[in-house]
Amino acid sequence: MDTSDEERERKRVEALRKNLGANTRRARERLGITQEQMAEMLGISPEVYGRMERGLIFPRVERLTVICEKLGESSDRLLGLTNPQEPLPATGTPGYDELLPVLHRLMPVMPKLTQLQRVAVRRHIADFQRLLSTFLETEPPEKRRKRRAPDAPTG
Repeated sequence: MDTSDEERERKRVEALRKNLGANTRRARERLGITQEQMAEMLGISPEVYGRMERGLIFPRVERLTVICEKLGESSDRLLGLTNPQEPLPATGTPGYDELLPVLHRLMPVMPKLTQLQRVAVRRHIADFQRLLSTFLETEPPEKRRKRRAPDAPTG
């Protein structure tokens, strides 16, 4: 590897470290978890966790997997390798103000669940999200009536 290749690789790794730190911080803050709480969940000191969020150090793969699990994010997303999903509603909107207390109550419980239980919770949340998205459909009533079973009452 020549010097220019080494320099490109060094810059790429540095960008991954910085992306991971910034994206991890955003995900943690969005869930209302403090750095101290996150460090405790990971079994590391808050100082080490803080250095990771500042992009100064890169976690081992095993720890990155746990971070992703605790934050409910993919490693690709935390590393900045994929486009971010649709953002949460802005602070002060009815959706945000109603959702945030629920998330705050849920987050302390998640680390205490088994892996299988966390998967089930994530699956139910995804199902609920799909249900909510159906509420946003703007299909005309005529089309909805046509889809109903013939014996279904019209109304």
